[in-house]
Amino acid sequence: MDDIMGKLGDLLSDEESVRQLSELAQMIRSESDDGGEKESGSDADLGDIMKISGLLSSFTAKDSNTELLLALKPHLKEKRQARVDKAVKLLKIMAVLEQAKEKGLLNDIF
Repeated sequence: MDDIMGKLGDLLSDEESVRQLSELAQMIRSESDDGGEKESGSDADLGDIMKISGLLSSFTAKDSNTELLLALKPHLKEKRQARVDKAVKLLKIMAVLEQAKEKGLLNDIF
C-alpha cells in the first residue's frame, strides 16, 4: 500500500503527468459525449476513470494549510524546507485519498 501511495504521490506531484492525465480524461469525456460505442464491460472502467479525473482537481487545489507551509518555507533552513516539501506532498495525497474515499473508489480497499 505504501508503494502505491508513493507512486501515486510521485505521479501527481509532476505537473506534466497531471496535465497528461487531465488531457486523457478530457478525451475520454469527449468520446463518451459523442456517443462513442462502449463495450458492456468497460462502462464501469470509464466511470472509474471519470472519478479519478476528478481527483486531479483535489490534488491541485490550494488549501490554507498548504499555503501557510509554502509561505513559511523561504524563512526556514534548507533541511526544514525539505520537510515542508514532504509535508505539502502528504497533505495533497491525503486530500486525494479523502476525495477517492468519498467517491467510493476505495470501497474495495478500506
